[in-house]
Amino acid sequence: MKSFFTPRDCEKILDVSYRQLQYWDETDFIKPSYKSRDRYRLYTFADLFLIDIAVKLRKDGYSIQKLRKTISLMRELLSRVTHPLIELSFLIDEERILVFNGDVVMDQVTEETHYKFRVQNLRDQIDKFFELNADEDDLREAI
Repeated sequence: MKSFFTPRDCEKILDVSYRQLQYWDETDFIKPSYKSRDRYRLYTFADLFLIDIAVKLRKDGYSIQKLRKTISLMRELLSRVTHPLIELSFLIDEERILVFNGDVVMDQVTEETHYKFRVQNLRDQIDKFFELNADEDDLREAI
């Protein structure tokens, strides 16, 4: 499992533009957790999770103000998480964020009013991305 992700990794895994990541860094919305000595920005898995939430909520019409508030609350929650992050699911609505250990089964009304973010889904997406790229690299070497 990879520990740090470059902006290019984030761009490809999460379908977010490099420029968007730069802008979010410059405006202190979502900053990378680390900068290398060469000033390269490096994101952690938790950073990717925040970016994933921001991208999906923004595409679904969340206003910038709501998005900033939600990401700020998520940062606060993540700092207090005692379970392994990978085991958690988050339900987000207009008013609050709920955290669950494991997956969450919702009724139809709840599905319509809440956004569900299961951390394991992002982990699977990242693993799949790097497996596909490794397979492509192996194929290039064979040719």
